[in-house]
Amino acid sequence: MKYAFILSIVSLVLYHDDFLAAAGAAGYLAGIFFLVTYREKPTILAIGCIAAAIVTIMYFSWDFSFDGYMHIGVAWSMTITAFVAILTLVTLGCRLKNKLS
Repeated sequence: MKYAFILSIVSLVLYHDDFLAAAGAAGYLAGIFFLVTYREKPTILAIGCIAAAIVTIMYFSWDFSFDGYMHIGVAWSMTITAFVAILTLVTLGCRLKNKLS
């Protein structure tokens, strides 16, 4: 998961700096690492795929061009970054709860 997270952060930085092709490619690689990491957990996999589809529809243009396909990779990066942040907060909350109990 760490490689997916690192690649998603790299993709978001590249997207911020207007390197769409590199950002999309890094986003697709992050998505592939995410899919390989969670291949045996279909619930988490479904949540990630649905979230990436929602982010793509909400934030990016829907066109069938090279830019459109690269935006899907950036949407994967956004989804993976948010997913890691949420899992980190939930894990931290559970550990604090268990420590206080």
